[in-house]
Amino acid sequence: MWPPPKPKPKRIIAIASSNFSNLKEPARTLHIALLARAATIFRVEQIIIYKESNKPCTPIKTVLEALEAPQYLRKYLVPKSRHLRYIGAAPPLRSPSHLLRDEQSPYREGYILRRTGDKAIVDIGLEKPVQAKVPPGLGPRVTLTQKQGHWQYIDREQIPVYWGYTVTCQQSLKQTLQNHTTPKTLVIATSRKGTPINTLATQLKTKIATAETLLVLFGTHNKGIQEIATQENINPQHYIHYTLNTAPLQGTKTIRTEEAVLTTMAILNLLDQQTTT
Repeated sequence: MWPPPKPKPKRIIAIASSNFSNLKEPARTLHIALLARAATIFRVEQIIIYKESNKPCTPIKTVLEALEAPQYLRKYLVPKSRHLRYIGAAPPLRSPSHLLRDEQSPYREGYILRRTGDKAIVDIGLEKPVQAKVPPGLGPRVTLTQKQGHWQYIDREQIPVYWGYTVTCQQSLKQTLQNHTTPKTLVIATSRKGTPINTLATQLKTKIATAETLLVLFGTHNKGIQEIATQENINPQHYIHYTLNTAPLQGTKTIRTEEAVLTTMAILNLLDQQTTT
């Protein structure tokens, strides 16, 4: 089915800012690109980067946001940066929002070229910019929908199909847990020391079906969520419902973050009843 529906529950992943910091370019950019691909394949709608080991989130955030921008908007949205020297070598995401000029869709991402009141001229990747009704006060990047032959602004949260991810930064794992957990949020941590996911498959399927948000936490290649929580002097069990090993009997000594995201989200996607009914 293309484009795929917006996932229910909403899928959020949280990764540490220290990830990829041990890599040199162009390997760093390519590994982050694989993370972006993994997140997009399994319809992750938000990527949280929480600060760890005093590493800033900017290097990862910059690459993730550049990859998320449709190609025709990169000239406006992606500035020259040392973090983006090798962005051209990264594989494109080709998510539903990455439309080619001749592709038909009732929704398009755009960049406001000029505006007067609630009227704007917007580049949405077609042969010519279009006129659209856009509320004042919005930033230059907007999402538009076409109704009765006219383009107008739409909140991307209202789009019924998967429309890519957004990226946010948090100052710590603790702040991530405090800000992004609610009674309707299912919080899952990943760990090689966790419970093998196959032993909880039926239970997880039920929990996912009743949740509004699915938050999945990832550590680093050499530090797990429990260790990071201990560093921050917090008890993760106050927030986390399951700590899972999503690659039992792994054949490599370590699993990289982008590999963990791909493995974990593939299994959780399989357990999501929305994808199997």
